[in-house]
Amino acid sequence: MTQCAAARLRLCGLVMISSILSLLAQGVGAMGWLPEVETRPEPPVIMRDVHRIDDDFRFTRPHIPGNRTSMDGRIAMVVQGGLGPSPRSYFFSLHVPERLQSPVMTGPAGAGILGNNPQWVVPIPPEVKWGAPIQSNHHTICDATPEFLTEGEKPNPYSCGANGENDCYDLTIVSSGSELLSTTLWGIPTRVEVANPKTADARIVDITMDTPVQGPTLTIAPSFLEPAVTEDGRLLTGRLGGFPRPWTNPNTGLTMVYGHDLVYSVLPEDAEPCDVTGWRKVHPMSHAPFDPDMKGKYGLAAYPFRDTEGKPIRDGDDMGGTYPWVDRQGDNVFMTGMGGGIDEADKERFPRRCAQAGANCEGYVPPKDYDRGFMVGGAWTHGKFVLLDAEINHVDWGVAVVPQGHYSVDLYQDAAGQDVSVRVGAGRFTNTPEGVPTGTVSPMPPGYNYNPNILDSAQNMYNYHANFRTLTPRDVVWLMSTGVATDEVVFDDYLYFDAFIVSNMQASISQGPINIMTGRTPHYRDGNERSLFNGINPAFIPLAGPVLTGNQEVMHIQNAATSPEWDVPAYGHVPTNQGRVEPVGLGGIKGKGFWLNGKNRITYAVPAQSRKNINDFPWYISLFVDPRLEVADGTPLTLMSFPDQTAIRVVSAGGSVQRVQYVDEGQVVADIDIGSRSGWRHLALQMQPGNRDVTLLVDGFALDRQTFRDPLFRMKRGNLVLGGTGDTASSFRGWIDEFKVLAMAHSPETACNHAHGTLAAINDHPDWLARSSAYPQWAHDRVSAQVGAAAADSGRYACFHDYTRDFGAHLANIPAGMRSVREAINFPEGPLRYGQPRPDSTDNAFCVRCHHDEGKRGLTMDALAWRPVNAEDDLRRQPSQPPQRVFGNIPAGWIAPGPGPGGPAAPMVAPPEGVKIDQWVLPR
Repeated sequence: MTQCAAARLRLCGLVMISSILSLLAQGVGAMGWLPEVETRPEPPVIMRDVHRIDDDFRFTRPHIPGNRTSMDGRIAMVVQGGLGPSPRSYFFSLHVPERLQSPVMTGPAGAGILGNNPQWVVPIPPEVKWGAPIQSNHHTICDATPEFLTEGEKPNPYSCGANGENDCYDLTIVSSGSELLSTTLWGIPTRVEVANPKTADARIVDITMDTPVQGPTLTIAPSFLEPAVTEDGRLLTGRLGGFPRPWTNPNTGLTMVYGHDLVYSVLPEDAEPCDVTGWRKVHPMSHAPFDPDMKGKYGLAAYPFRDTEGKPIRDGDDMGGTYPWVDRQGDNVFMTGMGGGIDEADKERFPRRCAQAGANCEGYVPPKDYDRGFMVGGAWTHGKFVLLDAEINHVDWGVAVVPQGHYSVDLYQDAAGQDVSVRVGAGRFTNTPEGVPTGTVSPMPPGYNYNPNILDSAQNMYNYHANFRTLTPRDVVWLMSTGVATDEVVFDDYLYFDAFIVSNMQASISQGPINIMTGRTPHYRDGNERSLFNGINPAFIPLAGPVLTGNQEVMHIQNAATSPEWDVPAYGHVPTNQGRVEPVGLGGIKGKGFWLNGKNRITYAVPAQSRKNINDFPWYISLFVDPRLEVADGTPLTLMSFPDQTAIRVVSAGGSVQRVQYVDEGQVVADIDIGSRSGWRHLALQMQPGNRDVTLLVDGFALDRQTFRDPLFRMKRGNLVLGGTGDTASSFRGWIDEFKVLAMAHSPETACNHAHGTLAAINDHPDWLARSSAYPQWAHDRVSAQVGAAAADSGRYACFHDYTRDFGAHLANIPAGMRSVREAINFPEGPLRYGQPRPDSTDNAFCVRCHHDEGKRGLTMDALAWRPVNAEDDLRRQPSQPPQRVFGNIPAGWIAPGPGPGGPAAPMVAPPEGVKIDQWVLPR
């Protein structure tokens, strides 16, 4: 039996009840409780691929394999056990960042980071046993190589081989072996040798395993899956399967039966890093913020957890998710919380057929695990979970990875009423269809990790290479990967203390409070009915009523604002049958968007504020719109309305938007020409405290500013409505995305960033000079005042952007004749320089939007203060900086030229404590 079957093993006496519940759930649909079939949206402007793997078993987009790695990101190991061509084996490969010739996200499709030599297949030692009826085995690398010098450390790699020209790694492979309802942890000392290290020709030449060390046996746990270990080698995280088992809360002494899935274990202080025998005390992840062994040490324990709607997840609750990953510093925990296979989707709403002619796509039956929909919670989200809107969440449905199991789904209708289908795939590995021999393995792309739902991230490990510096013009950005998708994930908005609404048009996921017997039953609020009980723990019977009657009637649009200081709307509400959450990453300027059809709306219930006065803060409101207007030119259409009886209207021109109107109690108080253009537009309002001084920004640049007698667009208690009046003759129609309300003022650069652009001075570029002439001189003068007169010859600026494709305009492709002014605005006290202290940034408005007097885990104000220590020796690192030290062999001119010299003049071997990388990457 595979690990998938193990994760869904159920008590035999309850199987029949589960089947009955499944039939009842199917009966719910038969009784007509499914949403009625609505007219499908028009096709989005950006029709990105959401099937990920083509008919020739190749990745369709650039990809970094979602594997566990050594702390330098080079030795990579497949997590998944029990699948693939050699199930009783470990799979190793080498990640070689030096091989990339272009930025990751704009480079060629496929896993270009992989080294030349084939995947190394190493037999699992016989001591690591699997037993019938369950066979489950997952693995990770424990490499205690912390970023900063630590007493007694034994970092990797070190020089070895003939003349010391190779790099060697002494690692511990943490593995698990399952027998019946128990799992034993194992630690296997492993030595990996790499020839031609840190060059494009690097390759593994030897892997040697020593005698396995037996760790604890975890009872009433059929498996230990998706393990990960932090860089200090002391925090182990993973999941045990949602079996009811006793757990004693160390703080209260109370023992109860829980259905925990996500768990962690911390080594005792006297244990050596990576000592598998020390991980004996296993706790539910929800206990971390209450655990004295976690608080103050790991950022994921900095705040008590809340679900995506802000409801507390209590000490001892199951987290309501699965497939966890904890980053290398232990600051955040990621997990999935979305279930449902494509076979459960209503065929009237989503007509579909096999993407391959003659294929048996319906034979690939996806398990009903909650293994899609990656969320993050921890230090970077003030404990609140956020469902991410990125390509790592490219599909909601469980649908086969192999192309024979892909579907063509009629998701859209064009303006002529013709169906537009989308190929959907790579949402789940699935059962082998009938007629195919059991154990048959399809050919898969190099770098595939046998499980599309495994998550990992390169974080900032390779950022010394220009091609690994992220392209998105934001501050905290990671390259993140599942088994089938890689994307840049932006965290800035979740770090804001003054975020009020951040809606990326994903649905919310209800996790807590969750009863102790619920196990993995998060509630994805996308408005679709689905059967939750076929194959799910029948101990959930007490929940059958509310789940069966509630899921299909509720649509909540996530509010990903995580502020611990504002009373934010819990979500945006969409009434039954009045819209849909896209089941794939389409419709948005990035990922998902929401279709306003002229009749529907999203309503945010704005609560009264108990801790802050709304009149004391500047407010920023923004939205991406892709109009598809079907009214006569000059018709005013309501786009959004506010609790203070004010509204924003747009005026039509040729199916697009020509003007923006401000409305106060039904009266138009401003009418602004923004120029008509089809496709995506970004509209934003920046208001000063009191909401009387209002600046309109269009596509990231200021266009109009006015002062009004009465305040406009206030966040008073009441309903904030995104959408029209319900009358198609007076309501906006089209796609919308990224609705934000922030209690903060933005610089010209950060305002441009929210519009998916970056500011550039225009010296000699006719097209962008022409675009810039549409904006008033005072807006250009404002930028000049911030960047200094020498930054541009013409005194003209533009928010460099491209709304026609993903990564069309970014930090690395600013055209000739234009020059970035990003750092001049965001970091005027900079840059960081080798041999000099970090400058003081405590008065930098860009920095203090995330750093705070109440901040934790590197987000304090002290993290910005001047210290009498040079930048290369400072323990503080900015999000985009690579780890401080590098080890082993270092080739001459190792790093591509940049602000610094790029590497040693001659090959060298780092001393045991490593060398500081900043000498080669920072300007002097």
